[in-house]
Amino acid sequence: MPHFFRTLAVLLLASAAPMVAADDKDTNFIISPQVREGNPSKLMVFIPGGNVPNEDYNKTVIAVQEEVDDTVNMYVAMLGFSSRKCIKVCPTSGACFLLHNQVKDAVEMAREAGFDGSDEDIVIASHSLGGTCANYLVQGYPEEQMYQNGAIFYGSYVDEQGQFGLENYPAPFAMIGAELDGGLARPGKMANWLFDFNKVSADIGISKAVEKSAVLILPSIDHSNFCPGFQVPGDIFPSEVDEETATKEISQTTAAWLRFSLFKNPSKKDINLLKKMIAFTNDLLAPYFEALNYEVMNPAMHYLGEGGSYSPLCEDAQMILAGFDEDDSSRVRIGRDCDLEGFEDSRSCAYLNITDDFEHSRSQYELIEEEGVLNVNVSGHANYYRDFLNTGSFTCASEVGCKMLSGKRIASELGMEYDAPTSRGTCKDVNAHSIQVALDLLNGSRSLVRYSKYGKKICLGDDFDAILSAGPAWIKESLEIKELDECLSVKSVKIDTELDSRLFPGVHYCKLLSPARVIDWIMTDSLKEAVLRRE
Repeated sequence: MPHFFRTLAVLLLASAAPMVAADDKDTNFIISPQVREGNPSKLMVFIPGGNVPNEDYNKTVIAVQEEVDDTVNMYVAMLGFSSRKCIKVCPTSGACFLLHNQVKDAVEMAREAGFDGSDEDIVIASHSLGGTCANYLVQGYPEEQMYQNGAIFYGSYVDEQGQFGLENYPAPFAMIGAELDGGLARPGKMANWLFDFNKVSADIGISKAVEKSAVLILPSIDHSNFCPGFQVPGDIFPSEVDEETATKEISQTTAAWLRFSLFKNPSKKDINLLKKMIAFTNDLLAPYFEALNYEVMNPAMHYLGEGGSYSPLCEDAQMILAGFDEDDSSRVRIGRDCDLEGFEDSRSCAYLNITDDFEHSRSQYELIEEEGVLNVNVSGHANYYRDFLNTGSFTCASEVGCKMLSGKRIASELGMEYDAPTSRGTCKDVNAHSIQVALDLLNGSRSLVRYSKYGKKICLGDDFDAILSAGPAWIKESLEIKELDECLSVKSVKIDTELDSRLFPGVHYCKLLSPARVIDWIMTDSLKEAVLRRE
């Protein structure tokens, strides 16, 4: 139905929570649908994002109303906060009573406006910071039916794991993200839940997984498109599509999931749209998942806390540093286990999950004379970005530390001539390799096409030495990543020693750039200064 046929009933909350003033701009209000006789009533309680005026969601929720009006009469109770931050009335799941009371009052407002459904007919929707509060309501009020029917998280999410992670969440939900989200719900962050969604799909089937916990990233839109009229700071703004197109994409996807999961009457068009969005989401993030596997493998996805046993990037790095030709490279065998025969220190594993173990690990080697092969131990360890209470942006490693042998050491043990005092290659060369890995994984993708045209590129600086070339100093120092006006500058901290060094002779240590970090940059932050569309 056209917007001008709709009734926008703005009812101030008489029994408001103390933090919501009756004369404040952002107060609760109801958006009533164009009622169709015979349709059941449903109510969407919407929790706005931080600092966003709640009326900036009107176009989005009215568009959703229009998309479902052939099925239900969807009322919307838009919450408002004097601080424009729901978190101030719901800081944790155990201290959310002010918001809970506000929701109950908003439901009563909706009943006064004509909503005649029960608590089972209520769905919670939210955007950005509002999703955190919605998640807290689900967690804090398990006996409240209205929080258990279903939830929509626009540009937000549930817990990363545990009782309220995707696999165990008590309410059906759809996480609807944006390809060009520049903040905490960027595609690289959404990878957390897509990984779990695909595990659930393999276990119970994709239809049941979508019904239970859909993870959908919509093409070409940004975080601000969920609240048209408001530019979210740090976003990729404007997005690639105009406001009308973005709103239509959001509302149609939302309606398709509502009919499929909650209303149980999807059309063929709904099912096809959901299939299309699932395929797009998986295609978008497939290169990112492959890039994560360069950080640590077996099992992969270390950022979810599963650990690992070796780092493919460190293995590549050892051979790049050595700079051997194909024949000489075949004489180097890199181990992937702990306690390799002849290696005395069990902490000298191919991958160390604990920083302290990594600090005390050593690059070791053993010559197998009858084969003319050198067994080499390469130790890896990935550091990750801070993610306190699920507030981190990145799921990829901030750096991958690799403890390796110098090319000179390997050549010496194999009795080969070598023309460099330490290694022929550098950490910078390995970082260039990481960038190329990322570009190869993205080959032919829309992300790479966009980056090639608009994105700020990566520039590599020369390696710099750890203080006094000391191992503990190298452990504490970090890969240097700085955004400059002209590029994203990356420099590695290193230790490389000659064979006669008194300290760690014949080693080469690097803090390296992860290919997944490159892909995250390409998909998101490289575009923030670009103009993707003229308004």
